[in-house]
Amino acid sequence: MSGEPDAGEVADLLADDCARQILVETKAAARSAAELSDRTGVSEPTVYRRLERLREHDLVSEELRPVPDGRNYRVYRAELDGIEFDLDTDGFSVAVARSERMADRFTRFVEEM
Repeated sequence: MSGEPDAGEVADLLADDCARQILVETKAAARSAAELSDRTGVSEPTVYRRLERLREHDLVSEELRPVPDGRNYRVYRAELDGIEFDLDTDGFSVAVARSERMADRFTRFVEEM
């Protein structure tokens, strides 16, 4: 997603218990859909549907974990520190505070050299 997130869509997404729990579970460590299913108590298809919506709003990222036996799998990580909703005369707006991971900081550092 590029540009400003839609406040209504983000509010609707965060109203969902499963989506919020996925964000909490992926904040400290990247987790697979199977792990998220176990931790949230919902089916993997439900986890995948919530992950898709969270990814649409850049609230989680996805990365591939290679495994020597070739059965690679994907893990997901929360990509935000907080969300702030503001109200003005034009309506609601949303601002997502994001932290930069160490690997991203290192990449940016090398690219700027």
